[in-house]
Amino acid sequence: MNRYLIAFHGYLFIVLVAVYSIHNYIVEDPNLSLFYTLNFFLAAFVYNLIFLLKNKQKEYLGFYFLIGTFLKFTIFFIIILPILKKDNVVSKLEFLSFFIPYIFSLFVETKSLIVLLNRPNK
Repeated sequence: MNRYLIAFHGYLFIVLVAVYSIHNYIVEDPNLSLFYTLNFFLAAFVYNLIFLLKNKQKEYLGFYFLIGTFLKFTIFFIIILPILKKDNVVSKLEFLSFFIPYIFSLFVETKSLIVLLNRPNK
């Protein structure tokens, strides 16, 4: 496995575990670990996809990033929203339980992709 992939996965994992620890201390939500795990794997999938295609299809990488974002929203509407709407109400607290890990994973993913794409090709 490439060192950039290992570094990204480690960085994403550390950030999400730290945020999860704080988030779980403040708010007790039974679905919190699911939300963090799902965001980890979705961010890792998008990063891995772009990493694998960065040399062969460089002109389409922005589209792949957008497709990854669309995939995340699709997963949200198919898997997460029904979980949140079990009581027919999505409270701010429930929404933030998903949105906080989404924002942190998106930040790490975007920052790592910028670093990856700005490095010279070998």
